[in-house]
Amino acid sequence: MVMRINVRQFECTLVRYQSLIFTICLTMTKNYFDAEDLAQETFLSAYRNWNRFDGENPKAWLTAIAVNKCRDFLKSPARKSLPLPEEDAALLRDPGGLPEEQAEDRMSKEHIRGLCGRLKEPYRSVAESYFCDEKKLSELARESGQNIRTLETRLYRAKKLLKALWEEEQQ
Repeated sequence: MVMRINVRQFECTLVRYQSLIFTICLTMTKNYFDAEDLAQETFLSAYRNWNRFDGENPKAWLTAIAVNKCRDFLKSPARKSLPLPEEDAALLRDPGGLPEEQAEDRMSKEHIRGLCGRLKEPYRSVAESYFCDEKKLSELARESGQNIRTLETRLYRAKKLLKALWEEEQQ
């Protein structure tokens, strides 16, 4: 018995089995987006071939279509991915991060520089070098000829002063 397509009947079948078909596709592909596409292809194929359906056991018929679609997809040469050489992958990486992160980072650095600029010497120069110029204390000691313990003490005090300025701004 060959069935003519009845849109209402097909819609009911789709609603009834859409979760099952999606689950089958997801189980086979292990990828949500591929499973969505394959489930949709399954129902499109079923719709196009509804006149071939004998009317018995739509669940088994749709399941067979879904499994075959997934198998074809998994065997597809277009799906095969070639490993990207490390030097090519390095070209694709964005060293600066997301634009939002870059903007936030820039604003934070400007804010910290402004706070450091409000400190009095000798704390300002140590804080600016450490926080803004990202210099290590050992490097700063070499450049300035100052004792590293002195710089550690100044940095410790500068941090306390910066914290106080920060809290003052927050109020």
